[in-house]
Amino acid sequence: MTEMKRRYILSHELASRTSDKRRMVDELINVLLAGRDTTGSLLGNLFFMLANNPVVWAKLRAEVDVLQNRPPTYEELRGMRYVQCCVNESLRLHPVVPTNKSKAMRDTVLPLGGGKDRLSPVFVPTGTLVGYHIYAMNRRTDFYGPDAEEFRPERCEDGKLQPRWKYLPFNGGRQICLGQRYVLTEASCVLVWMAQQFRGLESRDLGPWEEGLVLTVCPRNGTKVRLIH
Repeated sequence: MTEMKRRYILSHELASRTSDKRRMVDELINVLLAGRDTTGSLLGNLFFMLANNPVVWAKLRAEVDVLQNRPPTYEELRGMRYVQCCVNESLRLHPVVPTNKSKAMRDTVLPLGGGKDRLSPVFVPTGTLVGYHIYAMNRRTDFYGPDAEEFRPERCEDGKLQPRWKYLPFNGGRQICLGQRYVLTEASCVLVWMAQQFRGLESRDLGPWEEGLVLTVCPRNGTKVRLIH
């Protein structure tokens, strides 16, 4: 078997399933935008915060040191608790997709949101657009504590924090992002490699994180970091 046959090439796989060029282009653009911009924005947001938190970087490097500079297996990567906490905390504080909405295809009832206290059921008729703000949900002090505006990966380290439907960087249920595990794995791999290569990060940004919203949420002025071997 040749190298070309062993490799998975998306455009070739699409061509084997359809001859509709428009559909192939649409699928490729969808993968490009969903797979590139989300991960790129996540990493930009994450390293912006890490460069301003040297204690977090040192703790992360200590966890990664057990690999002795070799690439982690998938199981090892999933088992690196602090690495996962850093990625998840970045997604909490700066979700790359800050809002979302769904359209009711039939009459339905949501368990919360009605009444004066917003804790009663609420009727949603067919055709209604229901939007929710992930950025605001992830900063609720009644759930994440008085420091909800701060980057603190330790908040989920002990496993006591169980956000469930209060934490939706990838949506949920039947509409959950199909690339969720891919994005998390890709970002974690980059983070581990960077921790293995550089003992320190120094921020070269001129101010605090500011929102820039294009297709995704990212630092308005980019992320400027000095890498220290």
